[in-house]
Amino acid sequence: MALVEAVLTYRPHAMGSEGPVPLGVTADPRALRALRDALVEQAREEARRWRDIDPGVFAVKAAEFERLCKVLAWLLPEEELRPELHVVKGRPPPSSSPPDAPSTE
Repeated sequence: MALVEAVLTYRPHAMGSEGPVPLGVTADPRALRALRDALVEQAREEARRWRDIDPGVFAVKAAEFERLCKVLAWLLPEEELRPELHVVKGRPPPSSSPPDAPSTE
């Protein structure tokens, strides 16, 4: 089963600095949904920024926004839209055979 997780990284801006340094990882649905919402809002604003400047770039950014929304909706659906599934543990149903009868398994 696939796992969706977010990684928080630190990128130092010094001479000779190496790549990003991972600070933490989470698969917490609340954090992932907050990140999803922020990414969608940033993509929306990026597309809006280009609307009056360049229609061609706007069309590309709008398509990127729509694709991002579809992918994130599939990976991180709204919680209230997900089915409530729970494992129910209980006693097995009573057998119709008497307790001293041989097992048929």
